[in-house]
Amino acid sequence: MSTESELQAKYDAAVKRYEAAAQAETAAKKERDEKEAWVRKTQKGTKQYCLAWAEKHRAEIAFTEKVEQRRDAEYKRDLCYVDCMKYRHGADSKETQIAQHRAELAHTMEFVHSNSSPYWIKWDKLNYKAWLVWSQLRAEGYVKIADDLIRAREVFCDRIKEESNGKTFRNARNAALSALNKWERENDRVAWDKAKPEYDAALAKWNEFKPNGDQYAEELEVEICELVKNSLTVYAILSKCKSSALNDLDRKSQTIDDLNDQLDQKDEQIAALNNKLHQKSQENKENRTWIGPLMHTNHSLNNSLCKQVEEFDTFQHLILGEESQNWLEGKTSS
Repeated sequence: MSTESELQAKYDAAVKRYEAAAQAETAAKKERDEKEAWVRKTQKGTKQYCLAWAEKHRAEIAFTEKVEQRRDAEYKRDLCYVDCMKYRHGADSKETQIAQHRAELAHTMEFVHSNSSPYWIKWDKLNYKAWLVWSQLRAEGYVKIADDLIRAREVFCDRIKEESNGKTFRNARNAALSALNKWERENDRVAWDKAKPEYDAALAKWNEFKPNGDQYAEELEVEICELVKNSLTVYAILSKCKSSALNDLDRKSQTIDDLNDQLDQKDEQIAALNNKLHQKSQENKENRTWIGPLMHTNHSLNNSLCKQVEEFDTFQHLILGEESQNWLEGKTSS
């Protein structure tokens, strides 16, 4: 079991992660606002105007993802706070119950990200993606395809609006959060006891609809791909704006840079090897300058020795011949 100091350390670390995520969200919002301001300065009806809108929608997607990350950090921070309250006050305490409910409400905030359809932050990113591709299509002159895409986007949003209880669930969640704050602030849980069942019922109904909404989102994804597959420029933009691949080009560029660095290192290694080979070649040349005469001297000495051996053999034959002759003559005279 964790100690109080360990639980506090985990909570403090979660707070720091939340603060960092909040700062990143603020920076992304600033960039989104700057892109939006640039749209207002661009002449309407021009290609640059459409491209400016595309940049604004791309920044909107990036901002939405930062919001998503900040909310996830907020939820994890609140869970750490629940553990601290359990340790200090007990699992059934008012403090722990309020902390648990607050963490749950933080977790479901993503479902009511936008005030209107498509509500869920995941679907809202797809909504902005459709607008981004629409802007790029119009900039490239694919007006009819762009109009078809926007109609598909409208169908997607309308189906979610008509079939889901997104607006009702948003209102129920806001009421529950307000009642929870009152309980914590005034120690009055009457409003909470009324709001909580309504929130639970709305959440259950929303969860029933989510699979249908995911199916509609998948259909819109497919339609986007079908509408732009003949436009290579827009197809590249489409792949860029997938939320899991917004930084894909940067990563590929970094990979290319890394490969170039590796090639440079290999070139340096090859150059060093060539230098060593050149040095060895020079050493071999120098060796040949004194090995050659030495070999010639050895060859001359060998020839001289061979000649001396031949002369010795001849001399030996002459001596042996004379001795043999004297011996024969002695034998004859006796």
